[in-house]
Amino acid sequence: MRVREPAAPAAFPAEPLPSEAKPALPTLFIKIEKNLASLGFFTPSSKRIKGTRKKIIRFEKVLADRRVEARATILPSAEYGLPITADQDKYFALQKIITGIRKREGVVRNPVGFTSAELLRVLGRRVTSGKNYDDINDWLKRMTLTGISSEGTVYFAGKRIFATDTFHVFERSVSLGTEMPDGRIAEKNYVWLSEWQLENINNNHVLPVDLDTYRQLRNHIAKTLVPLLQIWLATTQEQGCFAMPHEDLCQILNISRYPHLSKIQEKLAPSLNELTACGYLSGWRIERTGRETGYQVVFYHGERFRVPALPEKTAAGA
Repeated sequence: MRVREPAAPAAFPAEPLPSEAKPALPTLFIKIEKNLASLGFFTPSSKRIKGTRKKIIRFEKVLADRRVEARATILPSAEYGLPITADQDKYFALQKIITGIRKREGVVRNPVGFTSAELLRVLGRRVTSGKNYDDINDWLKRMTLTGISSEGTVYFAGKRIFATDTFHVFERSVSLGTEMPDGRIAEKNYVWLSEWQLENINNNHVLPVDLDTYRQLRNHIAKTLVPLLQIWLATTQEQGCFAMPHEDLCQILNISRYPHLSKIQEKLAPSLNELTACGYLSGWRIERTGRETGYQVVFYHGERFRVPALPEKTAAGA
């Protein structure tokens, strides 16, 4: 992932948020593990993506004063396909539950138990719809079966190392009514978080996400960008903006790359405008890079990225 300096901000980005329309600061936060937030694990889509063998994300990072390339390969299940926006929604809902556990007990341990109705209420979905319960069962399988092949991208906060190995987000999952490892019948759903998820959550290697505002978003690209922007904008607080080559953005989002500015704007504008209206961004623009056919997207910090890193009021008691 290559970051370039944007043009001087004298030419302000398209679609700035009027000062009188700025939203109030958020009140409901969850904490999500940083690795998964940065990897592009979830693909923005309203339809299931099957038939894709893998999704590769390349990153550049600095280690010992030298630039190295790291790579994450998302390996989907043949039956359940790549994780998409709806899977991220459920994952964030689970993080609300996990955030509450850590606040109450001080540490998160495996397995994490929850009812499908509990998850649906966080999502604002009907608890009387059988399809919603089936969707949660499929989500548990998809999150358990999807692999992540890490080449220096997965960080263990406790050990302070980047790992090269193949991982899962959930090491195991058991649905209501199925058999637990000890032979009991599960009275709710249970997930066993992977070692790196558990270690990083308990070592506070996490990001704050405003769940209230996230649940208001309707565009799939906008939703997928929320945790990514939390990382990108946090590293550029002094500059007030972050620039990413369009080709790199397309890679991490797993969307088509277009050579013409009009098509790029057509694809991205609805989501970027929505993020601006919600206060995640104060504006954005697409501009040419030094290369003849290259473009980059410039994101300007919104008010929701100027709040303290982890407010005292979290989702634990919400």
